[in-house]
Amino acid sequence: MASRQLRKTNRTVLIVVEGETEEAFVQHLKRLYYHRGMRLSISLKNAHGHGPQGVISKLKSAIRMADFEQRIAVLDADIALTAEEAKWLRGQRIATIVSTPAVEATLLAILGKPASDATEKCKSALQKCAPGDPTDSRYYEKYFPRATLDAAQARVQVLAALITAVTTE
Repeated sequence: MASRQLRKTNRTVLIVVEGETEEAFVQHLKRLYYHRGMRLSISLKNAHGHGPQGVISKLKSAIRMADFEQRIAVLDADIALTAEEAKWLRGQRIATIVSTPAVEATLLAILGKPASDATEKCKSALQKCAPGDPTDSRYYEKYFPRATLDAAQARVQVLAALITAVTTE
């Protein structure tokens, strides 16, 4: 009788984002770079704009429910982590991907536009060069096609880290 091949399990990744804009962007990256057949299972959770405290809270609840081989916190730098929060993230071996000051600055960098140190100025600048709703997936299809992302990946660290998160098996 022929022996059965053991089925390989997928590597599990938990990505917790700060808000709706980050969630829509990571979903867009996942649609472009992740493909069926990859030995990767990605769970994306949203803290719904509660800053790093919300991300940590969402991480804690997700970790209690399931075991993930890799855990990633996607944060904005406009609200600083406390020493205790940073220590907890390190202790839990949670990778952090931080946009400075916010995800809008990362999006501007992808488009080759300068970003301010102020979150509101970045949001305003993004709306001037890429008008629309950045929480809508169609927004990213229009302004951030794969060719644009591929060209920016080498110079935008946050983008490179996010693409790695959704593709590394």
